[in-house]
Amino acid sequence: MTLVARLFLLVIIAVLPAIGIQVHNVAQLHAERMRGANIQAQSLLQLVEREQARLVAGVRQVAVTVSEGSFLRTGENARCQVYLDRLARRSPDHQYITVTNRAGIVLCSGTAEAVGRSIAGRPFFHRALEDGRFTVGEWMRWPPEGVGGGEGDPMLPFAVPWMDAEGKPGGVVVTMLSLPWFAANLAASPLPENASLTIADRDGVILANLSGGGLGQGARLPPHFLELLSRAQGGLAEVTGLDGVERVLAFSPVGDGVHDLFIAVGIDREAATRHLADAIRQGIVMTLLGLLLAGLAAWIGGTLFIRQPVAALMAAADRWRAGDWGARARLGDGWSEIGQLGQAFDGMAKALEERERALSANERHLRTVLDSLPVAVAVLNPDGTLLQANHAALTAAGLTVADVAGRRFEDTGWWSYDPAVRARLRTAIDRAADGVASRLDIMARVAEGRLAVVDVTLAPMLGPDGAVTHLLAAGIDVTERRRTEEALRVAEERFRTALKNSGVVVFNQDRDLRFTWMNNSGLFPRAEDVLGRTDREVFERPRDAEMLTALKRRVLESGEGAREEIRLRANGRDYFFDITVEPLRDAAGSVAGITCAAVDVTERRRGEDAVRRAREEAERANAAKSKFLAVASHDLRQPVQSLFLFTAALADRLDGHPATPLLDNLRQSLDALKDLLDGLLDMSRLESGKIVAKPVRLKLDDLLGRLAAEYGPRARQKGLELTAVRTGVWVESDPALLERILRNLLENALRYTRRGRILLGARRTEGRMRVEVWDTGVGIPSDQLDAIFEEFTQLNDSHGSRGLGLGLAIVKRLARLLGHPVTVRSTPGEGSAFMVEMPRVAAPELPIQVRHPANDAGSKGLVMVIDDEAIILLGLKAMLEGWGYEVLAARSGDQALSLLEKDGRRPRLVLADYQLQNGKTGPEAIAAIQGRLGEGLPGIILTGDTTPERLAEAARNGFRVLHKPVFPNELRQAMAAAGG
Repeated sequence: MTLVARLFLLVIIAVLPAIGIQVHNVAQLHAERMRGANIQAQSLLQLVEREQARLVAGVRQVAVTVSEGSFLRTGENARCQVYLDRLARRSPDHQYITVTNRAGIVLCSGTAEAVGRSIAGRPFFHRALEDGRFTVGEWMRWPPEGVGGGEGDPMLPFAVPWMDAEGKPGGVVVTMLSLPWFAANLAASPLPENASLTIADRDGVILANLSGGGLGQGARLPPHFLELLSRAQGGLAEVTGLDGVERVLAFSPVGDGVHDLFIAVGIDREAATRHLADAIRQGIVMTLLGLLLAGLAAWIGGTLFIRQPVAALMAAADRWRAGDWGARARLGDGWSEIGQLGQAFDGMAKALEERERALSANERHLRTVLDSLPVAVAVLNPDGTLLQANHAALTAAGLTVADVAGRRFEDTGWWSYDPAVRARLRTAIDRAADGVASRLDIMARVAEGRLAVVDVTLAPMLGPDGAVTHLLAAGIDVTERRRTEEALRVAEERFRTALKNSGVVVFNQDRDLRFTWMNNSGLFPRAEDVLGRTDREVFERPRDAEMLTALKRRVLESGEGAREEIRLRANGRDYFFDITVEPLRDAAGSVAGITCAAVDVTERRRGEDAVRRAREEAERANAAKSKFLAVASHDLRQPVQSLFLFTAALADRLDGHPATPLLDNLRQSLDALKDLLDGLLDMSRLESGKIVAKPVRLKLDDLLGRLAAEYGPRARQKGLELTAVRTGVWVESDPALLERILRNLLENALRYTRRGRILLGARRTEGRMRVEVWDTGVGIPSDQLDAIFEEFTQLNDSHGSRGLGLGLAIVKRLARLLGHPVTVRSTPGEGSAFMVEMPRVAAPELPIQVRHPANDAGSKGLVMVIDDEAIILLGLKAMLEGWGYEVLAARSGDQALSLLEKDGRRPRLVLADYQLQNGKTGPEAIAAIQGRLGEGLPGIILTGDTTPERLAEAARNGFRVLHKPVFPNELRQAMAAAGG
C-alpha cells in the first residue's frame, strides 16, 4: 500500500471519531427518549398503585369493621344477615359483603340467596384463615352459579378472618368488588395517548385492561407477562403489550407494591422514538459529505508532500546499496517527517563507519572483562583445539598463552597428568561438539603442583544457522565447597543419630503422601518398610489412615502447618501421638510435600484419663449430695412448718397469757432454725450450679416497698426504726435472686443492730443504680471486711443471735452470679452500710392499669386447705381459724372437691402443698377446683422444694409460691395480696 493510500486511510480513520460521535449522539438521544418513557411509565405506575392502595384500604376497612361485629362471636347469624342487608342497602351497588364459617359455608351475605353456599374451594379463603390477615383474592363470579338464575358477575374478592368468643378464627368476612365497575372506575381517569394499563390477580387473570385492545377481563395473561408477575420486585421491561404494541412496561408483581395484585403501565416504544429517524438521516448525509472533502484534500497533499520526497529518498538508497557510501538524499525540507527521514538516511553512512571502529574497541574491552573474571574461561574449536584462555585460567596453573594455544584442551597442563581425566574431558568435548552441554567435577593440577577439585562446564556456541561454531569451557575451583559438603554430611549423620535416640518420629512425604524419608521406625519394625507407601498401606485401621490423610491434605492445600493429638491402632493396642505437620517447600517456594514430627504421648493420656475419671466420680458425688439436700429440704421443712403453724395458732389463743414470753422465745428459735435451713440449702444450690440468673427489667420501688412492709414489724418488735426511701427507677436483675440478696442484708442488719435505725434505699450512679442497707449496729472491724463474706464466718457479738455465718457468703455468690458488685463500709460501734450495684434501665411503656384494693387480710371467709401431712393440715387449720377464717381441710384434691360440693360455698382462697399423695400435685388440685368453680379463684402453693422448676411451674399457672417453713406474717400478707 502506497503512502498516499495510507494517508487517505488515515484521513478516513480520523473522520471515524466524528462518525462515532454522531452515532453516539443518536444513541444518547434514543436513550434519553427511552429514559423519558421509563420515567413516564414509573410515574403512572406510582399513581395507579396509590389509587389502588386507597381502594384496597377502603375495602379492608369495611371488612374489618364487619369482622368486629359482636354477632359473629355470639354466633347470631340472623343478626348478621339483618346487618348485612342494611349495609347492602346503604353501600354502593358495586360492593357485596359475605360472612362464612371456618368450613367456607356462607352464614350471612349481602346477597341473601348465597347463604348456605360454600366458597371453601377458593384459595383466598384458605390464605385468610392460615395467615390470619387481610387477603386479596382471585377473579371469580358472584353470586355463585345457580343463585339468581345466572352465572354471576366478575368479582374481585377481599377476605379478612373474624375471631370467635375464644379468640380463634371462626371464619372469614369477604368483600366482593365488581370488576366491571372497577374497570370503569379506572377508565374514568384517562391515561396518556400512548399508555396502557393492565391489572391482574395473583393467578395472572386479567382484572382490568386499558390498552385499547387485546385480552379482556377474566382472560389469562400471556407467558411473558406471567414471568413479570412472579418476580420478587417490580421494575421495568420492554415487552409486547396485550394489544400487540411494543411497549416500555413499568410493573409491580404480586409480592411487591399493592399486595396480591399485578399492576403494569406501558408506554408505546415507537411513539417515544418517532422523531429519531429524521435526525439519523441528516447526520449520515453530513458525515458522508465531510468524508468526501477530507479524501480529496488527502490526495492532493499526499502527492505534493509525500510521493515526490519519497522518490528522491529511494533513489539515494539504491546508490548506497550499490556501494556508494557517499550517496545522500539531501532533502531540504527538514521541518516535515519525510525531510527528517532523509536527514536520518544521510547520517546512516557516517554512523556505519563509526560503528566499525566501535566494534574493534568492544572486542578489546570484552577481553579485559574476561581476564578480570575469577572463573577460568577458555574458547575452543569444535574439535577441542584451544583458541583463547583468560587470565584466571592461565595463572591458576602457572601457564602462558603460548603453552596452551593450538593444543587440544584435554592435553593441556591442567590435567595432562591423568589419562582418566583426559578421557572424561574428551567425551565431554565430543558431546559439546554435537550440541549437548556437559558438566563434571575433575581433579586439576594448579600452581605449585597442588591438586584442586574443579567444576568444569563445556557448552556449545551456535551460529546464526544453528551450527556449533565454538565451544565455551568454564571452570570453578570448588575444593572448599566439597569440604563444606563433607562437613554437612557428618553433621547430618549426627542429627540423625540424635533424632533416633530422642524417640521423636520425623518423616517426609511427597505431594502424593508417599513416605520419602523417616528417621525412626516408631510403630513399624523398620523405617525402610514404609518408604514409597501411603498411610492407607501402612496403618491397620482405615479410619486412622483417613484421619491422617485429611490432616496432611489440609496442610498441602493451605500451605499452613497444623498440630493435632491423634489416636492410632498398631500391634493390637492404641497409641496417642502429638503430631506436627508442616509444608515442605521446593526452591521456588511451592509446596512439594510435608514434613512431620510425631511424639508418643500415650502415657500422658493415660494419666489424663485417670484424672478425668476421678473428676467424673467427684461430679457424681456432688450430684448425689445435691439430690440428698433436695430431699432433705422437703423432709426438714415439713416438721418445721408444722411448728410455725402451731406456734401461730397458740399465739392467737394465748394473747395476754403469762406463757406468752415463752411462746415468743419459741418463735425466735423457730426463726433462727428457718434461717439456718435456708442458708444451708441456698449454699448447696449455689455450689451445685442449680441457680441460673434470669435478668429482667423490674421496678425497684416495688421490691423495696415489699421488703420494708415485711421487715417493718420485726424491726419494731426489736425497738428499731426501719425506713425505706422510695424510688421510681427501673433496673435490670433477676427479681428472685436480688430479693434474696436484700433479704440477707436486712436479716444481717436486724441481727447486729440493738438500737437505732435501719435504712433501705437506692442511689443513682453513672448509668447504674446502687441499693444500700445502712444500720446503726455494732459495726465491723476493718480487718474483717473481707472475711465476713466467707462461709461459716461470724463476728463475736454476745448480744446478737447466732447462725451458721452463711448469709453474707450467699450474698457474695448471688451477686457474682448476677454481675452486681457488692461493697461494704463500716465503723465499729457506729454501724455498717452494704451496697449492691446493678444496671439502670429505662422504664417500659406500660398501659395504665386500674389497681383494685386488695381485700383486708382480717376479713372473714372460707379457705380451702390441702396437704397430705396431717400435722401440717391441723396446724394450718388452727392458725387460720385463729385469724377468723372458716377452714375446709382436705388431704387430696379429690377430697377437696367433695368437701366443697357438700359445703356449697365458694372459698375465697385455696392453700395447697405442692407434693400430694399418689404422685398428684397442689397446682393440679387448684386447677381442678378452678375448673369446677371458675378460673378467678386465687391459689397459693406451699412447698419445701426450692428448685427453680417449682417457681416456673407456679408462674405458668398464675399461683404464688411460699417456701416452707413460712412465717405466719408472710402467709397473712400473701393471702391478703391474693384476695383472701
